[in-house]
Amino acid sequence: MPARIAAGIGAVAVVLGLCFLYLVQSVTLRDLTARVAAADAALVDVEEVNRTLEFRIEQAFSLDRISRIARERLGMVEPTVVHYVSLDDADD
Repeated sequence: MPARIAAGIGAVAVVLGLCFLYLVQSVTLRDLTARVAAADAALVDVEEVNRTLEFRIEQAFSLDRISRIARERLGMVEPTVVHYVSLDDADD
């Protein structure tokens, strides 16, 4: 009889251990799923910031903007007449 009780207790211990492992795995899986969802949301935010920064960089280095700044801030003007100077080959 004591062997049967010990075997029963052992079987109950195994079943409880398996239940505990199942619960731990379930909790871990939910935690990891939540972390993945949070990481995905953060990735979307970072990608949006990246697109915004790329757009600002493109605007900052556009030729129209640089030309406008050169005219407005630096007083530069487009050349209207181009003078060429010819150099004669002189035999010295």
